[in-house]
Amino acid sequence: MIIVGLGNPGQEYEQTRHNLGFMVVDALVKKLNGRTWKKEPGVLWSKIVDSIIIKPQELMNVSGKTLQSFLLKKKLAYVPLPVSSLNVLVVHDDLDFPLGEIHEQVNRSAGGHNGVLSIIEALGTQNFSRLRIGIGNNRDVNIPAEDYVLQKFSGDEKKVIDQAIDQSVELLSKKVLA
Repeated sequence: MIIVGLGNPGQEYEQTRHNLGFMVVDALVKKLNGRTWKKEPGVLWSKIVDSIIIKPQELMNVSGKTLQSFLLKKKLAYVPLPVSSLNVLVVHDDLDFPLGEIHEQVNRSAGGHNGVLSIIEALGTQNFSRLRIGIGNNRDVNIPAEDYVLQKFSGDEKKVIDQAIDQSVELLSKKVLA
C-alpha cells in the first residue's frame, strides 16, 4: 500500500489546516516506525512493513508530479499508472466536512481540492482511496478558502483535530499492519 499525506513543506505551513495530511502521516510513522523519514528529491518517505508512506515536498497544488516521479523511480508504478483503490490512499484536509469528521472514499473527483487534482492528473485516474478529514467550513466564518486553509487551528479546534488524527492513525495502522 502507498499512503500519501498531503500538505505544504516549510515551517510557515506547519500545523495549518491544509497540512492535516502531513500531520496524520507524521503521527502514523511515529507510532509504527519511530519517526523514521528518508529524504529523496521532492519527497520524504518511510517504509512500514510492506507500505510506503510519502510526504511530497513540493507545494500541495503540484505534488502529483513529484509523487509520480518518486513512484516511477522506486518502480512502484508505471505510466500510465495502473493504480487501484486497494494500493493508493491519499490523506488530506477537506472543507466539505465538519471539523474532525473523517470519511474514507474511493474513486471520487477532486471536489475542488487542488492537491488531489494534481494527484489525479499525475496518476491519470481518480480510482484511489482518500481519507478526507474535515477542517470546518470557511463560509461559516466568511474567509476565502485559500486564506482559511492556511490558518492554524485554534486551541479548541486543535483538541478536535488531535482526536481525528488519532482515529485516522488507528484506521491506517490496521491497513498497514494487515
